[in-house]
Amino acid sequence: MYFSFLDTPANNTRADPDTYECQILVSWPWREGFKGMQKPLDIPDANEERVRLMKELVDEWASPFHECVMHIPLDAEVKAIALEDFVPRQAMWDNRDGRMTLLGDAAHAMTMFRGEAYNHGVADISVLLSNLLTTVPSAPETSQPPLKQAIDSYAAEMIQRTAPAVLTSRRACLDAHQYDRITDQSPLVSQRVMIIEE
Repeated sequence: MYFSFLDTPANNTRADPDTYECQILVSWPWREGFKGMQKPLDIPDANEERVRLMKELVDEWASPFHECVMHIPLDAEVKAIALEDFVPRQAMWDNRDGRMTLLGDAAHAMTMFRGEAYNHGVADISVLLSNLLTTVPSAPETSQPPLKQAIDSYAAEMIQRTAPAVLTSRRACLDAHQYDRITDQSPLVSQRVMIIEE
């Protein structure tokens, strides 16, 4: 389960301002055999059935997680999302001679099970900006590398840094749904370290 606040009484404009708005994500593996079912469990079309399914899935969960979901009203809006990722590889996209590139989720979408996507997006901006600033001459006679070289250098660093992170996040997602895999070696609970080489 993933839980986060979207707003608080201090920053909402609802009729009852003394309320909080939050999001709760309940996920499950899309595979045969989950919960003893013959086929993978699909997301229902009807909103009320989605809430009922969430409550069914958390039936044996511990407090306070069980109560968080069980108190969701049947008319609450439930959005369906598919957890997907994208492992970047060298030469997967054309940077148009340094005129475009990809950053953040566009370059390396990952599941939320390690909480690293935002951090890598910030690192992308830092590395890209650093590379681009070297293309702007400090004086007219300064010789600087071309824009394509700056973008190529950014992409090489980003791919080297994020491809393993995407795969580790994928493994953490899979481990979260197979409890016997959650050990101190599982990426779901292991230490997170981002290394940016300069």
